[in-house]
Amino acid sequence: MHWIYLSPHFDDAVLSCGGMIVEQTRRGERVEIWTVCGGFPDRNRPLPPFARQMHEELGVGANLVSLRRAEDRTACALIGASVRHGMLPDCIYRFLPDGSPLIRRSEDLWLPVHPAEMDLAVRLRRNWASRIPRDAQVVAPLSYGNHVDHRLTRMAAEGLDRPLWYYADFPYAQWHNLPLDAGLPEERILRVEVGAEALARWQDAIAAYTSQVERLFGSEAGMREQVEAFYRRGGGTFLWRR
Repeated sequence: MHWIYLSPHFDDAVLSCGGMIVEQTRRGERVEIWTVCGGFPDRNRPLPPFARQMHEELGVGANLVSLRRAEDRTACALIGASVRHGMLPDCIYRFLPDGSPLIRRSEDLWLPVHPAEMDLAVRLRRNWASRIPRDAQVVAPLSYGNHVDHRLTRMAAEGLDRPLWYYADFPYAQWHNLPLDAGLPEERILRVEVGAEALARWQDAIAAYTSQVERLFGSEAGMREQVEAFYRRGGGTFLWRR
């Protein structure tokens, strides 16, 4: 089997599916994680104020994308997946046609895909259609949490002329206590038994995203507790078709 997980950001597929990927690669299956928003901000423009604020809070200067790419390579190596980093910048770095930032404040992260960015979904779709092998199993986020980049990723994936698998976006599914099986019949669910060793490697891989762990979970210990709680309610152990 050949799996391609579409990850809106550097950490999303590992956060949501790290244990499953460990088990898949252990069985000899090929797993690739394609990060959609893996590009660098436009060096010919100053960072939008919201992005600059995030960089300052993280204390990383202008090198956040380079840092996150390195974190992602480390994390994916821990679970046995190969990586492909797309060139689309994260939404916090993108601009609208009139030159204004797409994201001005945190509330903008959870809005629907902006009409001016609908062409991005088309461009992503065309790029993937030319690169994804026909025998590959493609896995997309459900966009739980409604982050704009997660919505964009799902929208682009659903335009592909092929079946899709879906995963529940963690930590959003856990934070909002969203249903993990979406009420689907068993025949549309692919379950993967994630053992204790795979769970530990999943947590270790998330810990490799050092720039994100404290921001998302408060601490590494908090991350490990939240991942285990998600896992105990069945999270990160199956994919499904819709």
